[in-house]
Amino acid sequence: MGYHKILAKKLGQMEARKLGLSLLLGFCVGVLTCVVVMSVSTIEQQLSLFYGVWVHPAEESTRDPQISDAGISPNSSVVVRTKQNSPSAMLNNAASTGQIQQNALRLEHGKGAERDRGKDADEKVQRHSSSTTKLSSPKEEIIESKQPDGTTKGMKTREKPVCDLSNYRTDVCEMDGDVRVHGKSSFVVLVTDHQSQGSGVQSSWRIKPYARKFDKAAMEHIGEVSVRSSTSLGDVPRCTVNHSVPAIVFAIGGYSGNYYHDFTDVLIPLFITSRQFDGEVQFLIATQKFWWIGKYKPILKQLSRHEIIFLDDDDQVRCFRHVVVGLHSHKPMSIDPARAPNGYSMVDFTKLMRSAYSLERDSPIRLGENPTAKPRLLLIPRNGTRRFVNFEEIVRAAEKLDYEVVVAEAGTRTNVASFTGVVNSCDVMVGVHGAGLTNFVFLPTNAVIIQIVPYGNLQNISRSCFKGSSEDAQLHYLEYCIGVEESSLIEQYPRDHPVFRDPKSIHRLGWKKMADVYLDHQDVKLDMERFKPLLLKARHLLLHHHHHHQRQ
Repeated sequence: MGYHKILAKKLGQMEARKLGLSLLLGFCVGVLTCVVVMSVSTIEQQLSLFYGVWVHPAEESTRDPQISDAGISPNSSVVVRTKQNSPSAMLNNAASTGQIQQNALRLEHGKGAERDRGKDADEKVQRHSSSTTKLSSPKEEIIESKQPDGTTKGMKTREKPVCDLSNYRTDVCEMDGDVRVHGKSSFVVLVTDHQSQGSGVQSSWRIKPYARKFDKAAMEHIGEVSVRSSTSLGDVPRCTVNHSVPAIVFAIGGYSGNYYHDFTDVLIPLFITSRQFDGEVQFLIATQKFWWIGKYKPILKQLSRHEIIFLDDDDQVRCFRHVVVGLHSHKPMSIDPARAPNGYSMVDFTKLMRSAYSLERDSPIRLGENPTAKPRLLLIPRNGTRRFVNFEEIVRAAEKLDYEVVVAEAGTRTNVASFTGVVNSCDVMVGVHGAGLTNFVFLPTNAVIIQIVPYGNLQNISRSCFKGSSEDAQLHYLEYCIGVEESSLIEQYPRDHPVFRDPKSIHRLGWKKMADVYLDHQDVKLDMERFKPLLLKARHLLLHHHHHHQRQ
């Protein structure tokens, strides 16, 4: 207990009251985690923090789709060059990666309370969470249970509470039977017979259907859906439309619009929750970000063959036999097959990405069978911050090692689809920690991702976003932590400054300060002699990957 008290005190400065303590607790417990951009500071601060330079993924930050993608990503335009000589040209994608950096920003272990706000405080909590944030429901695993179709739950279902609030990342309610949804007033009612109302079983809940429950800033503007079970038809509106397929009710708000968060908070949770229905499922979405739907339409269409129903203005009373409110979520940017229906994994998610965008390559180049072929290396440039100062030197060194270098700039008009094709055509992807690395989901299985971690004790933050998740997708993950000499910080601070001597002390000053120093004002000058062995190791991995190619 001592631990959270201290935390709470610190948080005081940051508006602790607002963060529910129980929640907090939850994620203080862990180690660091991925932050994607947010942090402790309030949203406004964050905004200002990251806006400007790129997009910050904050909350409502992105009304403009363009801005929003922080990762190299989509809405931008893609330019691919194979031989690149003009660094400036390629550095147009800051926005994209910017975001991630944010993620990266996690704070140092127990210290910065702020980090708790962090977006991907994810990891942190994860390990300890199940016990920490049980909110109330008697049942336990329930909702994690898989049911390929709404029918198999039988009577047992009836006895457990409808909503599972035990997961620190998300709240999910599952209902079978006579379920009625009225979008405009945001209510979902399950009409049941008497016996289902066991004594003392809770029968009404208020759910925010966005999978980032531990993050107060993200949840602030997500509307609540009222979920209840009722034994009397008297107080339940009559159906105006009957649907034959199950429904999933969720919101696109929070940090969606930030490329990393689009995947970790919405698309991956939506895959976990909906893929089992094989397209025969209806999405009921609460959102103001309609451009978001257009941006990810190919993925949404893979998951549901039915027209999307937008809840906010929907005045019908829609009746379903099976409804899920909220999306399942397991860990940052990834899936735990042990908890997913049908054992789905990140490999299945990446296969779905290839199918959504008609990407041709399931596996990278096989150097063993084709020694003269050149593997393609995607270098993700950033401008703004955390950019490569010696970009051309990196390109030349990689070419000397027999790579074909692809520099992709995400401009403002590229759509996701054209960019996914560029990523999928590559065998190795290299980038500084940032949202642009989210593009690993389009690489062929067994390709290599090299994350360059900026100076400043950022390893844990960086890993929690991309290491476990890319390994779960069966990619080879390599990382390169830059040294003091490779950091532009040496031009800004004397060598005996705490920024170099004691990075943890900077983290203890809070997220905002830490991000300002290490994320917003640091560029990278790779020492090619030190970096070359990683490029050789990546080639070596491509040489042998066919051995475990068919692991799935």
